[in-house]
Amino acid sequence: MANIVDYLKWRGDVPFDIAPFNEVDALVLCELVYSPFDGLVPGPGLKEKISIEDVTTKLFEKYSDEEFINKKTLTRLAPFLLKEMVHSGRFGGTKLCGFTNEVDSDNQSQFSVCTFYLPDGTIFVAFRGTDDTLVGWKEDFNMCFSEGTGGQLKAVEYLNTNLARTMKPIRIGGHSKGGNFAVYGSAFSKPHIKDSIIDVYNFDGPGFIPELLKRPEYKHNVKKVHKFIPEESMIGLLLYTKSKTLVVGSDSKGINQHDPMSWLVTKSGFEYRDKVASSSEVIDEIITNWALSVDYETRAAFGDIFFSSLESSGATKLSQITSSKVKSVAAITKEIQTLEPDKQALVMDVFMKLVSAGGDSLKNSVLSILPKSLIMRKKEK
Repeated sequence: MANIVDYLKWRGDVPFDIAPFNEVDALVLCELVYSPFDGLVPGPGLKEKISIEDVTTKLFEKYSDEEFINKKTLTRLAPFLLKEMVHSGRFGGTKLCGFTNEVDSDNQSQFSVCTFYLPDGTIFVAFRGTDDTLVGWKEDFNMCFSEGTGGQLKAVEYLNTNLARTMKPIRIGGHSKGGNFAVYGSAFSKPHIKDSIIDVYNFDGPGFIPELLKRPEYKHNVKKVHKFIPEESMIGLLLYTKSKTLVVGSDSKGINQHDPMSWLVTKSGFEYRDKVASSSEVIDEIITNWALSVDYETRAAFGDIFFSSLESSGATKLSQITSSKVKSVAAITKEIQTLEPDKQALVMDVFMKLVSAGGDSLKNSVLSILPKSLIMRKKEK
C-alpha cells in the first residue's frame, strides 16, 4: 500500500508537462504547509520568495529529524516531504512565499497559509488545517453557526491582497479546516481572482451551514471544487456541501484516517472506494440529528461556555486535554459545575441532545463520565 511519499518517489522525475498536475500533487502541497516555515518562508506578500531547495536546507539546519518524529501530531512527518521534492524534476525549482501563521484569540481564528509558484507556471495557495490550539478548535466549532469565521474571512483577504495583480492560473487547496478555507476564500474572493482560479481542493475539510450554500458566490464556485474524504471520514462529513465528493482508501482506522499520510495512492491519482464506511454514516447521522435539534444561537452560546470552561481548567492546547483524559474530564466538569445555573443548564441541554441523537451506546458512554449532580440537575429541569 502506497502513500504520498511513495508517489513522490515514483513520479518525482516526471515533470508537469509530461504528467499534468493532479489531486495527489495538491495533497502533497496541502500536507507540506504543516511544516514550521516560520522565519524561513517570506511573508506577508508574494514579492519575496525562497526556493524549495533553500528552504529545505534551512529547515533541517534549524530542526533535527528526531524533533519532527517525536512530535505527537498527525502531521509531524510533513517536513520530510521536502527531502523527496527538493531534487525532483516535478517540484524542483518551486518557489515559496506569502507564509502566514497567526493565532488570533480576539477574533477566535487560527490561520496559516503558504503560496507556491510551481514549475508548470501556476500558483498553488495551500491553507493549513487546525493546529493544537484551543483557539483553532473553537473556530472549528464556530463554523456550525457562522457564515464567516475569523479564519474564513482572512482567507478571502489573503487572496484579494496577494493575488490581485497575478496573471497566472491559480489552484487553491487545504486539508481539514484548510480545505474549508480554500472553498470559502475562493468563493468570496474578488471576481477577477475567481476567474483565474482553475481548481479548488478540499481534503477532508468540513462543509458549511445551509444558508451559505444558497449564496450565489458559493454556487458559482462549487463546480471548481474537488472534495476528497477517507473511508472512515469524520471531519469531512461535518456540515453541508454541494461539491462532488470522492472517497479515498486509507491504511489507518477511525480518526487516524484524517492523516493525509495514510491515504492510498497510485502513480496517477488516489486509490478510490465506492462509499464511506458504515461507521462514518452513523456519525454523520448523529451529528445531523443533533444539529437539527440545536439552533444557531444555542450553538454559539454553548461554544462560548464550553471552550471557556476548557481554558479555565488551565488548558491552552487540545493535547493538554487529551493527554490525560481522566484528569481533563474532572477539571472540565468541575468548571461546568461552577457556572451560573442558566449556563450550566444550557451546556447540559446541548450534551443531552447529542446523547439522544446518538442512541443508547453514546448515552451510556457520556453518562458514565458526567457527575451525578449534573445529571440529576438536568432531569429536574
